[in-house]
Amino acid sequence: MFSEVSHDKISLKIIRQMRDAVLSGKLKAGDHLPPEKELFTQFGVSKHTLREALRALEIMGLIDIRKGAGGGPVVMEVGRETIHNSITNFLHFKNVSIQDLSEVRKVLEPYLARMAAQRLQPETLEKLRSMNAACRKTLSLGKNITGGKDEIDFHILLAETSDNPVLVLILDFVNSLLTEIKKKLKPGLPFSEQVLAAHERVLEALQAGDSTRAADEMYVHVCEVEEGLIKLLRENEGEEISDSPDD
Repeated sequence: MFSEVSHDKISLKIIRQMRDAVLSGKLKAGDHLPPEKELFTQFGVSKHTLREALRALEIMGLIDIRKGAGGGPVVMEVGRETIHNSITNFLHFKNVSIQDLSEVRKVLEPYLARMAAQRLQPETLEKLRSMNAACRKTLSLGKNITGGKDEIDFHILLAETSDNPVLVLILDFVNSLLTEIKKKLKPGLPFSEQVLAAHERVLEALQAGDSTRAADEMYVHVCEVEEGLIKLLRENEGEEISDSPDD
């Protein structure tokens, strides 16, 4: 399956061959790679070099190195967390702003809400009702829902009705970044109340099967969140300036 590699960046070439084998379908999730002795013979490399490549592939989420009898490298389906970490590492140097994230949401989320109004099954509607009810209960206890599981999953569940894994991945990632921003800015209860009120309006439109209204309500919701977070950010920046010592 694999061929001997040259000595220029050996481990990278091993990684590339194994990755290509997975992406081409030669290796599938759950498949065991050949024993270590067979692998370093095929690649023509040392144990150290092979193990270095395997560790890198494990970090990438393409394999899981299992211990014990019957263990060894096993091909894995790359999970969302691995993808999130990779994209986060890339975007860390791009100074992604609230406006950047909101722009993506304004494009995707009204479309997803419109589609959901046409496709939602009764059981999915019930899940959305349960999420909003859980958020309402949390608020009644004087606690924020911002960044909580039910608040986030409301959006993810709507995305999943599209049956489009690309849309789900993008929205899930954008929401995860936005959640980190919310945790830093710590919006108060009024912000949470506004979020839940918007979710309830979206749900009403979905229950009525009104795709246009669902899209409109979602757009308004995204804009409200953007405006609220930008306002908090500016207030926090103002506090930092006022708290800094004079030169």
